[in-house]
Amino acid sequence: MQPYAGVDTSTLLVTGMKLAQDNHRYIANNIANVDTPGYNPVVMDFEATLRNAIEGRGRISLRETRPQHFDRRRFRPEIEAIAFSSKNDYNKVDIDHEIANLSKNSGRYNVFGSLLVKQFQQIKSMLQNAR
Repeated sequence: MQPYAGVDTSTLLVTGMKLAQDNHRYIANNIANVDTPGYNPVVMDFEATLRNAIEGRGRISLRETRPQHFDRRRFRPEIEAIAFSSKNDYNKVDIDHEIANLSKNSGRYNVFGSLLVKQFQQIKSMLQNAR
């Protein structure tokens, strides 16, 4: 069975964009702590987190005590436990690796966004031609 069979394309793309946004925060935090002694970088397993989000697994939801509360369900990211060589201060952040991850994640976000825009342009074109 295909991993994303039966999933609406726009749902997949929007979820991918949201997870790329969350992943950007993790990468930015790793870069910000490049000189923090004893810091271990956090790396999101993007594909596993996306699969769990689409399948509805790994969801964290907050209790709603009033109907006016916003829906704040978030997906728990799949974190990879990695340990590269550490520096003298036991900091394991490799700045070159983090910059590469940031570039890859930004590209992923841009591709998801471009595909979503293209999908809506096709729908708009189809509706305009149907007149």
